Amino acid sequence: MAKLPPNHILKALHLQGLSDQQIADQYGVKRQAVNKRLRAMDIEQKPEEAQAAFEMLPWQVKTLQYGQGTHHTAYPYESLKLYLRALLGDETLTNRQRADAARFERRLLAHPGKVLVYDRDTEKGFSWQDREPADGSLIIRWPTDVPKPDKGMELLELPTKPKLNTPAS
Repeated sequence: MAKLPPNHILKALHLQGLSDQQIADQYGVKRQAVNKRLRAMDIEQKPEEAQAAFEMLPWQVKTLQYGQGTHHTAYPYESLKLYLRALLGDETLTNRQRADAARFERRLLAHPGKVLVYDRDTEKGFSWQDREPADGSLIIRWPTDVPKPDKGMELLELPTKPKLNTPAS
């Protein structure tokens, strides 16, 4: 019989941005079982923009690796997701999250020759590397073995001017 993982693992999967359905599919349970456990743990559901930002990224980011580092909380990855959420109009972002998203955008504007790259086999996982012709105008290096989606790619295009406002302190 299928069952959910321990609470700490369930929380980590949720914080990574997996939807209740994705977690349910991974453990062979119903979506409602995941939702019920998360509510019992007093964990709020993420806004739609958070899920959309997570789903547009092509990487299978390392989350649970006993005895080894994980990458799902790496600053560049978190900042990228906040940036995408801000572009999607997520009104639930805190001022600090908005400032982090704006800082990420400023970095993109200041270093247009760099792209964010993910390599799950490295210790840090994420790094900024020189742009290659295959990167086009994307802000991330898209894995060659992952098909690009038909829509939503414009959010991953290098901005030419600021789109986000830095919140007042």
